[in-house]
Amino acid sequence: MPARDLTLPSYGARVRDFARRSGLAGFWAWWMRELGPQLPAAARTALARRRTRPVLVFAGDHATLWRPVIEGGDISMRSAATLALAGDAAADGRAALLSPGEAATPRVVVSLAPQDVLRKKVVLPAAVEENLVQALAYDLDRHTPFKPEELYFDAVVVDRDPARGTITVDLAAARRSAVDPALRQVAAWGGEVVAIVPDPPATSARSRLNLLPVQWRSTRALWRRWQFWVPVILLAVLAAAAIAIPLWQKREYAIELAQQADQARARAAVSETLRAELNARVGDYNYALERKYAFPGMLAVVDTVSKVLPDDTWLTQLEMKTMAKGKDVQRELLLRGETANAGKLVQLFEESPMFAQPAQRGPTTKIQPGPGEIFDLGMQLRQRPPPAAVAIAVPDKPPPGEPPSQPSAGAPAPAPADPAKAAADMKGKS
Repeated sequence: MPARDLTLPSYGARVRDFARRSGLAGFWAWWMRELGPQLPAAARTALARRRTRPVLVFAGDHATLWRPVIEGGDISMRSAATLALAGDAAADGRAALLSPGEAATPRVVVSLAPQDVLRKKVVLPAAVEENLVQALAYDLDRHTPFKPEELYFDAVVVDRDPARGTITVDLAAARRSAVDPALRQVAAWGGEVVAIVPDPPATSARSRLNLLPVQWRSTRALWRRWQFWVPVILLAVLAAAAIAIPLWQKREYAIELAQQADQARARAAVSETLRAELNARVGDYNYALERKYAFPGMLAVVDTVSKVLPDDTWLTQLEMKTMAKGKDVQRELLLRGETANAGKLVQLFEESPMFAQPAQRGPTTKIQPGPGEIFDLGMQLRQRPPPAAVAIAVPDKPPPGEPPSQPSAGAPAPAPADPAKAAADMKGKS
């Protein structure tokens, strides 16, 4: 019995069985079928060409070499040479197997003739699928007229019946005596057999059966296969994209927000500058108005004094002084003259809303002869409330649909242009 029949399933077989039971194999096959048509025709053809090996068909005293060719964008097998097995066959075979662009050791597939292959469909319990080849090796003499040690064989599952719990297996076997001469001949030509298939050359690339013993198959390390690196590279690219794209988007968003913040900060700085300048100008403007309108004008004071004094009184001196006490400013009015009753003057000026704290500055002096008295009064002027605030600037013509501007608090009323008119207004108010 061959050594391969008595060994446990290889690591690759276990992986394939796990992929089949978990559904990964079916998903991968579906994915490749869907992805294949999306590839460019040139890339799809180049990939198929890379996976297709030259095929040797042995018949009698000669062998026919079939090579893959590209016709109309598809891969097809064409007969390239006929090699004699007698005479100077080694040199001719080595020259025929080698072609430009191929490795020093050509890798070929041996296609068996139909008369050299025993092929049948076998129904087995589904439980043997995990160790299909080993199970068939123990029971091979029941399915073929030969002993297991006389055969090369392989089997694949082609159908499953979950209801009955069975599987249908495509079993292919060939006698070693018919295959070994072909293997020795390929070795003599300097080639390497990678598969022995029971299918014709035209369909050998799609064959799922490989009668070559597992221990004779040349397999490259996993890390040296493109099937390993392509998914790894794709996963690395996807992972990098999944990390980099959100970071890049957030970076762009942060830059945009920073630019907007800088623009808003610049506008705010301009607004603050304008507000400070406006407040300074309003303060300067209000300072002059406050100094001007804080106390009644001289004409209004003279008019009020003349109304307060009785008819038997006349003035010899009227003086107004401005005194500063810290930030506060006060105005004091000094009156000197003659009157019939000096004590009554204090009461008269107390009743006037323009004056405050009237008092004698010194003792009164009797006039001799006569009933009159010389008085000397001092009093303070009351501060007036600030005028009503008006808008700082009012447009001549408001925009269409917009009501006229209303006075706003914060800016004092402008001073009248005519001082005489202002004095008359104040006199009327008094």
